Amino acid sequence: MSTNAQQRLYDSDCIRMSANQQMTSDPDHDPDHNPAQQQTHQQHKRKCRVWSCSPTRLVLLAAIVALHVLTPALAFHNAPADNHKPAFMNCAGYAPKVKEEQPENTYVFMVKAVDPDPDQEIRYSIVQAPVERSKFFINPTSGVIVTAHTFDRDEPIHEKFVFVTVQATDNGLPALDDVCTFNVTIEDINDNAPVFNKARYDESISENAQPDAVVMSISASDFDDGNNSIVEYEILRERDFQYFKIDKESGIIYLTRPIDKRPGQSYAIIVRAYNIVPDLPQEAQIEVRIRVVESSNKPPSFVDPYDTPIYLKENFKNFSHPIVTLQAVSNMPENPEVIFELITGRTEQTNGKNTFVFDQIGNEVTISLGKHLDYEAITDYTLTMSVRNTHELAAEHQIKIKVEDVNDNIPYFTEVKSGTILENEPAGTPVMQVRAFDMDGTPANNIVSFELADNREYFTIDPNTGNITALTTFDREERDFYNVKVIASDNSPSSLFDNGEPNRGHQVFRISIGDKNDHKPYFQQTMYLADKLLEDANTNFEVIEVKAEDKDNAAQILYSIESGNIDDAFKIGLKTGKITVNKRLDYETITEYELKVRAFDGIYDDYTTVVIKIADVNDNPPVFKQAYSVTIMEETMYDDCILTVEAYDPDIKDRNADQHIVYSIVKNDEKRFSIDNNGCLRLVKTLDRDPPNGHKNWQVLIQANDEDGVGTTLKKVQEVTITLKDINDNAPFLINEMPVFWQEGRSPGNIVKLQATDYDDTPGAGDFTFGIDSEASADIKSKFSINDDYLHANVEFDREQQKEYFIPIRISDSGVPRQSAVSILHVVIGDINDNAMSEGSSTIFVYNFRGEAPETDIGRVFVEDLDDWDLEDKEFRWKNDVRHENFRLNPNTGMITMLKHTEEGEYDLLFSVTESSTAIITHSVDANVTVIIRELPEEAVDKSGSIRFINVTKEEFISVPRDSMPHALSLKDQLQISLAKLFNTSVANVDVFTVLQNENNTLDVRYSAHGSPYYAPEKLNGMVAQNQQRLEDELGLQMLMINIDECLIEKLKCESSCTNELHKSSVPYMIYSNITSFVGVNAFVQAQCVCEAPPMTPCLNGGTPRFGENDVCDCIDGFTGPHCELVSVAFYGSGYAFYEPFSACDNTRISLEITPQIDQGLIMYFGPLNYNPLLPLSDFLALELDQGYPVLTVDYGSGGTRIRHQHIKIVPDRTYQIDIILQRASIEMTVDNCQLSTCMSLGAPQGPNEFLNVNAPLQLGGSAVELEQLGRQLNWTHVPGQKGFFGCVRNLTINEHTYNLGMPSYFRNIDSGCQQSVAVAFSFGIDRNFIIAIIACLALLMIILLAVVVQKKQKNGWHEKDMDDIRETIINYEDEGGGERDTDYDLNVLRSQPFYEEKLYKDPHAQQAGMRDLNDVPDIGDFLGDKKETCDRDASAFTVDDVRHYAYEGDGNSDGSLSSLASCTDDGDLNFDYLSNFGPRFRKLADMYGEEPSDTDSNVDDDQGWRI
Repeated sequence: MSTNAQQRLYDSDCIRMSANQQMTSDPDHDPDHNPAQQQTHQQHKRKCRVWSCSPTRLVLLAAIVALHVLTPALAFHNAPADNHKPAFMNCAGYAPKVKEEQPENTYVFMVKAVDPDPDQEIRYSIVQAPVERSKFFINPTSGVIVTAHTFDRDEPIHEKFVFVTVQATDNGLPALDDVCTFNVTIEDINDNAPVFNKARYDESISENAQPDAVVMSISASDFDDGNNSIVEYEILRERDFQYFKIDKESGIIYLTRPIDKRPGQSYAIIVRAYNIVPDLPQEAQIEVRIRVVESSNKPPSFVDPYDTPIYLKENFKNFSHPIVTLQAVSNMPENPEVIFELITGRTEQTNGKNTFVFDQIGNEVTISLGKHLDYEAITDYTLTMSVRNTHELAAEHQIKIKVEDVNDNIPYFTEVKSGTILENEPAGTPVMQVRAFDMDGTPANNIVSFELADNREYFTIDPNTGNITALTTFDREERDFYNVKVIASDNSPSSLFDNGEPNRGHQVFRISIGDKNDHKPYFQQTMYLADKLLEDANTNFEVIEVKAEDKDNAAQILYSIESGNIDDAFKIGLKTGKITVNKRLDYETITEYELKVRAFDGIYDDYTTVVIKIADVNDNPPVFKQAYSVTIMEETMYDDCILTVEAYDPDIKDRNADQHIVYSIVKNDEKRFSIDNNGCLRLVKTLDRDPPNGHKNWQVLIQANDEDGVGTTLKKVQEVTITLKDINDNAPFLINEMPVFWQEGRSPGNIVKLQATDYDDTPGAGDFTFGIDSEASADIKSKFSINDDYLHANVEFDREQQKEYFIPIRISDSGVPRQSAVSILHVVIGDINDNAMSEGSSTIFVYNFRGEAPETDIGRVFVEDLDDWDLEDKEFRWKNDVRHENFRLNPNTGMITMLKHTEEGEYDLLFSVTESSTAIITHSVDANVTVIIRELPEEAVDKSGSIRFINVTKEEFISVPRDSMPHALSLKDQLQISLAKLFNTSVANVDVFTVLQNENNTLDVRYSAHGSPYYAPEKLNGMVAQNQQRLEDELGLQMLMINIDECLIEKLKCESSCTNELHKSSVPYMIYSNITSFVGVNAFVQAQCVCEAPPMTPCLNGGTPRFGENDVCDCIDGFTGPHCELVSVAFYGSGYAFYEPFSACDNTRISLEITPQIDQGLIMYFGPLNYNPLLPLSDFLALELDQGYPVLTVDYGSGGTRIRHQHIKIVPDRTYQIDIILQRASIEMTVDNCQLSTCMSLGAPQGPNEFLNVNAPLQLGGSAVELEQLGRQLNWTHVPGQKGFFGCVRNLTINEHTYNLGMPSYFRNIDSGCQQSVAVAFSFGIDRNFIIAIIACLALLMIILLAVVVQKKQKNGWHEKDMDDIRETIINYEDEGGGERDTDYDLNVLRSQPFYEEKLYKDPHAQQAGMRDLNDVPDIGDFLGDKKETCDRDASAFTVDDVRHYAYEGDGNSDGSLSSLASCTDDGDLNFDYLSNFGPRFRKLADMYGEEPSDTDSNVDDDQGWRI
C-alpha cells in the first residue's frame, strides 16, 4: 500500500474516531464505554497522534466533525481495517546448531516473526506429525527453542541434523500464521573412545629381523566426526616397549633393536590409541603379542595388492561380482597353501556388520558385496584382509572402499499443509511458504526446486524458496479455498527410475481465503423485554441475553451498555451479550430500567433497547417504632401487660393498614415471658432481682416476623429492658473464710469475728445480728457463744476428742419484712503434738504400666499416732540403716519413692521413726510397709471397662476404715471381687488400676479382666450394665455412668461430631490414705470434636500384613474382610451378640446385608442396657423386620422416629443390603441400593436433639435387655419388638469400619460365619408327608446297609480280625503325648514277633476241634495272658519289659501340642478362655478347660438350631 493511501486511511479513521468521541460527549449519550471499545479508541488515538498535531488539520478535523454530527450515517462509511499475516525474519538464513549429548532444555535458537499490524501478539509453536515425538520445545511468546531430547550424532543413531518447522500465529480476526522450516545441525563432541579394529593382536617376527624392520600395523576407529575422530598411537613404557616403536599416525610398528629371544618365545607391548582433541580426551589400550619364529619360517605375502581406494556407487547391487581380487604366496615352498580371512572390525566402517564378504579359491581371494550400501549412513569402509600359512605366520592388507552418492531419495514436504490469504488483498501478496527436503548426501543430488502443478492462474511459486504468492485478488464470499498441488524436484537424474529425469515429490496444499471485517453487525430484535425480575435477585443472576449477528466470520462482536444503567445495576457479558445483575436491586427505589446496548465488531456497531421491569418481593424486615424499657417490682406477678411493643412492615406503604406482624420471644428457655400478636408482653413467672440467679435488669429479645409468619418471612429482633425494684426477700449469710482454726489447749476467748452479707439493697438489709441457732445441740451451745459479733470459745478444746465443729449461726437483717437464716461455720481444732506414736504398718499397691514407670512417689511411712499435725516432729530412716535398692526414703516427710526399673513383686520395707516435741519425750518406733507392684500390659488398658461413681472420694474408695473389722475390705477390693464373680474368673485376673477424682464429686474407675486374652470392653461394660443394681447394692455406691463417655451429653463438649479418645500415660499417680496407698495408671478419655476415623486395624484372625503394602493383609480362607475379619454371623431367633459402639457424627453411614429365614425379628439394637435414674438418656436405634418389611426406629433422646420401608419385601433365603444414613436433620434407609424416590425411606428426628448418643455396646440378632420395660421407663414413643432375628447378617460397616462379626465380644446362641444350615423344615413350608417319605427312605437304606455288613462279616471273618487287633487300640492316655495323634504311634512294635518252633504234624480235624467257636465271647484276660507267655518264651525279645516306642510329639503336625493340659501345671496357671473366640465348635473344649459356662454363655437351644 502506498504512503498516500495509508495516510488517507489513517485520516478517515481519525475523523471517524473524533466524531464518535464528539457524539459520546453529548448528554444524550452514556459516557461509560465497554473496555474493549475504549481499547479500540486508544489504538486509533495512537495512530492519529502525529497526524493531528498540524493546526491546518485541526481546522479540517473540526469541520468534518460537525458534518459527522449532522449526518450520523457517515459513521458507517468505514474502510476495512488491514489484517496482515506475521512473517519470519530471515527464515532462509536460520542455521542453528546444538551439540550432541546435551541435556534437555539446552538452548538452541530464537526465532522471530513480525506483524505489521499494531498491537498484535504473536505466539509460536512447533509443527510436527501427531505421532512424532517432540525433539524440541519452543516458548510460545519469546520464540526461544530448547531441546526436548538428548541427541546422538554417532553410530548407531546417526542424528546429524533435524528439520524443524515453526509456526507463528497472530491474534487478529481471523488469526493468520506463517511457517519457517530450517535445519538444526547436531555438532559432534568427543564422546566416543577409539575402538581397535581387532579384538586381539598376535603377530610373528623372524629371529634374524634387523632394526627398523616393519613388524606389523595396528589400527583403531572412532565413531566421532572431524578432528574428534582422528586417532594417534603410542607404545606405553612397560613390558618389552624398548624393542619396538610405532608411527603415531599410521600405527605401523617397527623393530628398534635386534631380536634376543629364541624361536617360540614372544614379546608383549601395550599400545594406546587416543584422540588428538584436548577437550574430553578419550583413549583405548590393547595388548600386542609378537612371537619369534625361525628365520627359515617366513610369513606369507600379498602379490600386487591394491593400494588405491575402490569407488562404489551406493546403488551397486551386484552381490556376485567381485569388487577386488587378491593373491598371496606362503613363502614356504614345501607348504604353498595359505588361508585368507576378512577381518570383522568392531565398527560398521571396518565391516563390523559384514557389509562385505570374501571367497577363497586356492591362493586367491575375492571380496564382494554382502549388504546394500547407503551413502547417507556410511561413506567409506576400511577392510582388512589377513592371510596365514601353515606355520601360523600372517600378513595383512587394508583395502579402502569409498561409497559414492546417487540420487536415490525423493524430496518430501514438511508437515505444513495449508496457508491463508485475506480476501481483497492485491496481487503479489505472499500466501505461504512450502518446504521440501531431499535426504541425499551431496549437493549434486539434494538441491530441491518447486513448481505448481495447477491453479497457475491464481498463484505462483518461487522455484528456489517455495514462497507462494497471489496473482489476483480474492473474494471469500465467492470462493473460500483452493487446493494447490506443488511439485518438488531434485537436481540430477534419478537412480530410482530409468527415465533420465530427477526425483519428484508431490503435495496438495489447502489455501484458505481469509475473511475481512466489511459488514455491519445487527441485532435480532430492536427491543428486548425482561419482565418481573425479582428485586432480591442474586448478583450475577442472568436477566436476558441479547444477540447480534455479523456476516463476517472473522468479526468478534463486543457488547456494552451505553446508557440507562442507573447506579451500574446491571452488567453485560463482553462477548456473550448476557445481561446479569451487578448490584442489589430495590423495587422501592426503581421499578424499571431501559438500557441502550451496543454491539461493536471493531469497526461497525448497532444498538438495541432492553427494558427490565423489577418485581417487588418481601425484602424489608419489620421496624420497631421505638426502643422499649419498663420498671416493675421483683417477685411480683402482673395480670395485665407489663409492656406493649409495636412494629410495622416497610414493604406496606400504608402504615394504618394491617401490618401482618407476629411477635415471639427469642430463646425463652425458662418460659418466664409470653407475648401475643398484639405485642402484649406478659409475665409467666416472677422475676428475681437478687443473686445468685437474679438480675437487676432483665433483657428480653422480641422478634417480629412479617407476612403473618407464613412462608418466606423477614424478621427483626428488638431488645426490651426490664428493670426490677428491690424488695427485702433474701436472708443474710456468712462470708467468713472457712475453715476457722482454733488451737487445742487454748484458754476460752473470741475465735473469729462473724461477717455476713445480703443480696438485697433495701434499707436495713445490711444491719445484721448473730446468734447460736436454737436448734443447735447442747454440746455446741455449751462450748460456743456469740459475743458482740464474735464467736466465743467457752471451754478449752482437745483435738484428740473432736477435730472439728460445724456451728449453726442464725443471722437476721433489719429490713422489712425481717429476714433470717442459718449459716454453718466450720471450726477446726488445731493439733499440738502431745501424744506419743506407736508402731504402724501399711500397704501400698502399685500398678506399673508396661513396666515403664519413672521414679515415683508411692506413699508415706505410717505409724499409729493420735496427733496428725506433727510430721515436722518426726524423722524417718531405714531400720538398722539397711536400705532397699529399689526404693528411696525422704527422711523429713517419710515419702517412699519407687525407683525406675523396679520389677513386679511384693516388697517388705522396714523403717524406724523418731519423734520429738516439747510436749512428749523423744522416742522411736518401728514401721513396716508392704509394697505390692504389679506390671500392667497395654492391652489391659486398651480393653478396659469403666465406671463413673457419684458421692465418693478417691480416699474413701481405696482405704479401709480404721475402726472396721480385722478382715474388712476397701471399696476397691470389694469391686474387684464383685467383678470377678460377674465375669466368672479369679480375683487375680481382675485389675482395678485407675481411680481418678473429678471436680463434680464423681469418681472415674477403670478396670480390666481376662481369662487367657483380655475381655473386650463391650463385654465388660455390657455385663456391668446388665447387673448395675446388684453391684450398687454390694458396694453401697451409685453408678452415674457405665462406660465413661464424654460425648454422651449432647453438645456438652462438642457442637457437632464427637469422639472419645483414650489417653494413657506411663507416669503413675498416687492416692495416700494412712494405712493404704494406691498408685494407679493415669488413663482417661477426652472428647475430640471430630467424627471417628476408621481405626488402624491390625490383621485379625491369623492374617499377616502383606510385605511392602500398607494396611493390606493376607488372610486365611474364609476370613474375607479387609483386615481378615469374619464378616458374617447367624442367629436363631433367641440370641444376640455384642460389638463395639460407634461415635456421634454429623453423618453416620451404616451398611449391612441380611439373609433372613423368617420375616419377623430384631436385627440391630443400639441403645441403653438398663435404666439409670441418675442419667436417664433415652437415645437408641433399632432395625427390625416386621412382616417382611424393614422398620427403622431412631430416637435422638427427644422423641422417636419410625421409618417403615414398603417398597421391597424381604423374603426368606435371599440376601438384601440395607443402608442407613443418620444426619442432624434427616434419617434415611434404602434397600438394595435402590435410589428411586419410592425406594428411599426418609424421616426427620423429633425434638431439638441432633445426634445419637449411646455408650452401650452395639447388639445384633436380638437384645440382652427387656425392651418393653426399658421403653416404659424411658418413655419411648416407639418400642422395638423383643423377638430375635433368625438368619444371617453379613458385611456390617459403620463409617467405613468393617465389623468382625464372627468374633463378637459377648454372645448367646450364634453361628460364626453362617456355616451351618437350618433344619426346621416347617419354616420353609415343606409338607409333612414329604418329610415322612424322606424318613422312610433313610430307614430302608440303613436296613440294606446293615444286611450287607452282616453278610460281609460272616464271610470274611471280620470278628476274628477284630480279636487279633484288640491290642492295637489300647493306648495309655496318661502318657506324655498319648491321644494326641494316634497315627504317629508305630503300633507294630506292640505286636509280638512270630514265634517259630518245630511242631509235629497234627490232624486238621484235631486242630479244628481245638478252635474256638465263632459265637463264643472272647476273654480278654486269656488273650493278654497268652501274649505274655509268648513274649516270655521269645529269646529275641527285649530284656526290659517297659520299653515303649513313641513317635516324636507333634511330628508332621502343624497344630500345637495339647500336652501342657496335664504337664506340670495346675488350674490356676492355665487359662483357656480364648478358646471361646474360636467359634461354637470349640465351645465344649472352652467349657472343659476355660471358664465355667454361665447361663448367658450357653449355646444350647432345645427348640431349634443349626445342624450339619
